[in-house]
Amino acid sequence: MIAFRVDTQCGLGHLMRMKWLALELEKRQEHTLFFVDHSEVVEPFLVELNAICVTVPPFNNCDDDARFCLNYLKTLEQPIKWLVLDGYNFGLKWERAAKQAGMKLLAIDDLVREHCADAVVDMKWAGNTTQNRYDALTPPDTDLMLGPQFAILSPEYDQSEYAVSRDECITFSLGGGGDWRALEKIIEQLCLTLPEVKLIAVVGPKATNTHELEVLSQQFKQLELIHSPKSLAQYYRSTGLFVGALGTSLYELAATQTPALTFSLAANQENNIEDLEQLGHFHHVEALLTYPAEKVARLITTLYEHRDRQTQLRSSPPIDVDGKGACRIADYITQGMCADPLLLSGSVKVLPEVVSKISSSLQVRPITDGDINGYLTARNRQENMWRMTITDTIKRIDHYTWWYNNQRHSYVLEEDNDPLVYVWHQVYRHNNKKYLFGGWFAASDKVSFVHAQLILKWQLAYCHDLHPDAVWVAVINKDNKFVNLLNQKEGFVALETDSEEYHVTQQLFSQASEEEFNYVAKFPAGGG
Repeated sequence: MIAFRVDTQCGLGHLMRMKWLALELEKRQEHTLFFVDHSEVVEPFLVELNAICVTVPPFNNCDDDARFCLNYLKTLEQPIKWLVLDGYNFGLKWERAAKQAGMKLLAIDDLVREHCADAVVDMKWAGNTTQNRYDALTPPDTDLMLGPQFAILSPEYDQSEYAVSRDECITFSLGGGGDWRALEKIIEQLCLTLPEVKLIAVVGPKATNTHELEVLSQQFKQLELIHSPKSLAQYYRSTGLFVGALGTSLYELAATQTPALTFSLAANQENNIEDLEQLGHFHHVEALLTYPAEKVARLITTLYEHRDRQTQLRSSPPIDVDGKGACRIADYITQGMCADPLLLSGSVKVLPEVVSKISSSLQVRPITDGDINGYLTARNRQENMWRMTITDTIKRIDHYTWWYNNQRHSYVLEEDNDPLVYVWHQVYRHNNKKYLFGGWFAASDKVSFVHAQLILKWQLAYCHDLHPDAVWVAVINKDNKFVNLLNQKEGFVALETDSEEYHVTQQLFSQASEEEFNYVAKFPAGGG
């Protein structure tokens, strides 16, 4: 028999993933037993199992919890092959008690805590650090199953089983629980601004503050409420855009390659954006629900309108989630077979065609939607911001909305495929005259005067071929001697305050004061 102790107080996601693992074990003729907390919402989710279900009384500490469960197991005639522990309230003390009782123990975690278990599963992807996060936190003989190939999902997420067909709808979910107050306001905004788009709200059994949501569904026929579905797989596969909390959904979204905007509701939902990108997920705003509803609705509308681009971003992630995690863990429990680690180094990133090969290691390419977060990270580097007309940090929610609506032509100078400098330009027409304006910012500490000079020369030559009659205009922070010298060497001259070019520059850079910035221009040959 395989026994499970699951904490359902901290979210139904723990129960669901153990349910899918138990179903996989039952397919292999293993008997199962579940220790669960008392809750009216738990039983309906376990009906597919043949498990013995034991309700654990509420205890004030994990010692008493462990004592109750272990004493119960002693009364059984059937031997316990493994005890699986999943919950944030079950710490090292619980595990030690299980080990002292002679149990083979498998711990499920996603918070990188200390363990004394025989095996630890953590499905979280953390880039190249994924495989060594528990080295100092577990005994040397503990088997580690780390990374999204061990994501425990419903059998419906097996990629080989189902096809995807996306509808024109937006789906919202907070998981098994969640407070819907903030999301209700956002949904109401979307009902008003996108009357032709179907909206689906998946309401979990532990959801709170859903009264206004019910009222909205009566007021707007485009809004459909789905209550406590056993699985979200069909909704992921059919939606044009998913908006929701990032928990297990990260791996469900990856398995179904669903375009998504996510946010965090708990500490275990916080991720480095670079790690999310490797799973094909590019749009995450941790505190999304703290922003005004109008601003969030505007971002959702933008992403939905450009959902084809989101689908393309999802299509070939470096790290694949195939939905077979439960099978792999069941193989380990029943046969001792442990799958090989999943490493990023074996992946191939598909990049667009290179515009210019400057040297064997340096090249310029147009940016793609895959650069959306790297572009913002570079722009918000402290050494870049002080030089700009807008010196505040740009927030991700504003950046994502801007990204899909801007008119810039942007490129990146790379060294061995690593970004060094982002550079951009834009065309502006005034009085039948063509102007160019642009900028650049470093993406790495490796950037030198030589790199800056290279990319500026490239940009000027590239734009001259496209727009030979255009006047380049720019503003440069007066304290930035480096860039002032660089532009001077490339033929930029100071503008007269009464010239048309000066007034155009003022319009384009309205936040650049004359006290802080030099107004300069580069005229085409024979112009100025």
